[in-house]
Amino acid sequence: MNGASVLLKWMLRAEQFITAAAFLLMVGVLGLDIFGREVLGSGKIWATPIAVFCNVAVAFIGIGIASAHGAHLRPKFFDKLAPRRLDGGFDRLTDAGFALFCLGAGWLCWRVVQETIELQETDPVLQWPLWPFQLFLVLGFGLAVLRHALYAAWPGLRPQAAGGENAPPTEEQVQLYAQPASETTASSPKTGAPP
Repeated sequence: MNGASVLLKWMLRAEQFITAAAFLLMVGVLGLDIFGREVLGSGKIWATPIAVFCNVAVAFIGIGIASAHGAHLRPKFFDKLAPRRLDGGFDRLTDAGFALFCLGAGWLCWRVVQETIELQETDPVLQWPLWPFQLFLVLGFGLAVLRHALYAAWPGLRPQAAGGENAPPTEEQVQLYAQPASETTASSPKTGAPP
């Protein structure tokens, strides 16, 4: 389990590096294009396709970052289908199911990459081959397969699901709002309004 934990840490660092670099490049080329159009009167035709390629990298490699923090999109209504006593087994099942889903999606993406190579498809503006950029789809799903397979094998590695806006309150929030009204009003400054 220790080796799996180290692998997950390094995977997350690599994903964060790739997405940060792609995001910075996207912002840089779009900023350069806007500056050129607005200030110099001439934009860069290559900026938009490069920004799109960077966005693909951010989106698909970002799947791993989201699932490493328990923030990936998932159908939460399935959580209510299993009794509470089966939660651990149900979590393993959902991680294994998600790994299988990503395996299928990754395989389909790999088939698209192969066809793109066979057809020698290129970007119409840059004339660059498309398949290297499509590999980000395969990589994103491949990393998700590995991550969720490890979660299924060692549930202790699985991050706690991020709650979002519908999450139950934290202990701090409960204690803050559980104070009697007299304590909170006594510590608040007087506004001069009658009670």
